[in-house]
Amino acid sequence: MKNGYFVISLDFELRWGSYSWDANHTYDPHIVGARKAIPDILKTFASYQVHATWATVGALFAPSKTAILDANKQHFNNTSTPQIESFLKECTTLGENESEDPAHYALSLIEKISATEHQEIGLHTYSHFYCLDNKDAEQAFQNDTRAALTMMNAQNIEPKSFVFPRNQFNPALLNTLKEHGMHTVRGNEKHSLYREREGRERKLHRALRLMDAYVNISGQHTFAPDTCVEQDVINIPSSRFLRPYAKQARFLEPLKLYRIKKAMRHASRRGEVFHLWFHPHNFGTNIKENIAMLQEICQYYEDLQNEFGFESVTMQELAQKLARKEVNL
Repeated sequence: MKNGYFVISLDFELRWGSYSWDANHTYDPHIVGARKAIPDILKTFASYQVHATWATVGALFAPSKTAILDANKQHFNNTSTPQIESFLKECTTLGENESEDPAHYALSLIEKISATEHQEIGLHTYSHFYCLDNKDAEQAFQNDTRAALTMMNAQNIEPKSFVFPRNQFNPALLNTLKEHGMHTVRGNEKHSLYREREGRERKLHRALRLMDAYVNISGQHTFAPDTCVEQDVINIPSSRFLRPYAKQARFLEPLKLYRIKKAMRHASRRGEVFHLWFHPHNFGTNIKENIAMLQEICQYYEDLQNEFGFESVTMQELAQKLARKEVNL
């Protein structure tokens, strides 16, 4: 029987995901809330035996401001892209450690993730590097990756999976990832609404994508496992962004969950993959409602597991199954 696979990936960023566009720190309540939500997310995953990949910004691994500044000096002396300059400027504002500055450091949370069964820690660049906005920046990306690995390896973590910030998938950078042992990436849905774009999204595309979360405009975005194999890279595209609970749109929540569940059932019945993703900071407000939503999705996964053998896997676990030819092709 074709069982199908359920993949969840999270883009774990805290303040590093917002410094480039939120100079006034208006988004900070979501960042603070993310730290409260993460233990509940992990508890939910553990309760339902859900496997997940946490694509984590490398700077979050730093134990101190000194460690970040030393890494910056080592890896960015000859780098001059505007975004790296913005990142270096942000680093001058840091507190000394996680207790002083919980928005920029997250070692204690990373340790909780590592200690939770079936959780994978992947990479989301060191500086939340935009991989399409930075033109001809292969060297800057190489330096960014090396800086991230400096931090992660110090914590005995070697990432195997990678997620592009802001979903700016750039094939030109795959060789750098492979050089550093990352052969598994998250691509985007194969539809014009989700095509990779530079800069902030256009309002029309954002509006249509918002509508697509509740009404099927673009399709289910499930896919056969073997379509992930692209030469020597495993590209596991996203199927659906898990939009957070919104009080002003609470009457639409059943539609959103129905859309997700229908795609999950479609994947489980056809032996395909459904890949759900979100940011922990999306759960940073309305935490109770967001966790209840996640629990409902995980409960439905459990129902599909019992009915069809639907299997929860991390990005790397699916890649390993493909390499060993254990999936249903």
